[in-house]
Amino acid sequence: MHLTIHEIEKIPIVFIIGRGRSGTSLLQTIFDAHPSVITANESVFILHLKQKYSRVKIWSEDKINEFIVDLYKDLKFLHLWNVDQTILRNKINLYPINEINFSILCKLVYLSVKSPFSKSKISLIVDKNPIYSFFINELIALFPNAKFIHLVRDYRDNVISSRKAFGIKNVAVLSQRWKRQNMYIDKLSSKHINNFYKVQYETLVRDAEDMVKEICIFSGILYNPAMLNFYQTTNKIYNENVPERKVLNSIVNKIHLNLLNPINTTQINKWKEELTNNEIELIDYIAGNYGVKYNYHPTTNKFKFNYLYHFFKSYFISYLDLLVYKSYYKLPMTLRDFSFALSKKVHTTFGYTNKYNKVAINYRDKKQS
Repeated sequence: MHLTIHEIEKIPIVFIIGRGRSGTSLLQTIFDAHPSVITANESVFILHLKQKYSRVKIWSEDKINEFIVDLYKDLKFLHLWNVDQTILRNKINLYPINEINFSILCKLVYLSVKSPFSKSKISLIVDKNPIYSFFINELIALFPNAKFIHLVRDYRDNVISSRKAFGIKNVAVLSQRWKRQNMYIDKLSSKHINNFYKVQYETLVRDAEDMVKEICIFSGILYNPAMLNFYQTTNKIYNENVPERKVLNSIVNKIHLNLLNPINTTQINKWKEELTNNEIELIDYIAGNYGVKYNYHPTTNKFKFNYLYHFFKSYFISYLDLLVYKSYYKLPMTLRDFSFALSKKVHTTFGYTNKYNKVAINYRDKKQS
């Protein structure tokens, strides 16, 4: 169905944010099962393109072509979204160039996604990306009416889930990142109260139907029972050997297996079995005071001098993360292209990969395989 520019402008957008491994993928999939909602897999294409294109006032055919070329430089977009470049180009060409702007182009990208779920007329766009937690102001500048759903999970369960999924063993760093990311979101959300809705993972999985109904009201759509039956589709498609979904299927089966099953509570309080007493003490020391805000009460209250060392070290690392992310997406795209090319060269020559280029390098390797 062909939408007018005015209709595209009116389609609301909801960003699902929060610390990774807090149920953000689950909520995205619940949304995707709704026939009037289009969602997309993790990609920061908006941030990737914003610095270069958000201020463009006069678009031309050449500028549109340049936009599309740059769009596909984002490897997560390239490998996980499976948006046919020709179809996207033709979709954009349906509209007068003088009516195009960056926000409209972003929405047209979303509307080009092929969902595994049956769709009717799209009335909501949902984008899940934990890194967007650090770019709330930038997203509101582009989409003034955007809404945000902030997922929060018990800091101890988040630590063990992150440790399994990402192979990071340092529980001090993981707990500090949980604390700082949620603090950052809380600080910004206090300035845009009506744009935010906070959801605790435990409540979502325990009272799924009631919570999803409330989320639908906040998002401006009608609840559809199909949302809770998402697993009937995901269990089928993510076990199929389909070439265009090879990368995504691998990710789902590695770190998102719960998306293949009905909503359940099996992931709650796993920390009680999987963390040692020393790990619990350290995690409580770093994040317990903030966890109380969300009724995640620490079970220990011990101080050791080495905990103070781990606190400040992990604080520095989490601050560095924020500084790197914020600075990187302010760089001109030419410098980011150079940075990526240099990282790729260092990786292929010396086998060196760091936490900042790991995802891009992994996706490059998948493309070659």
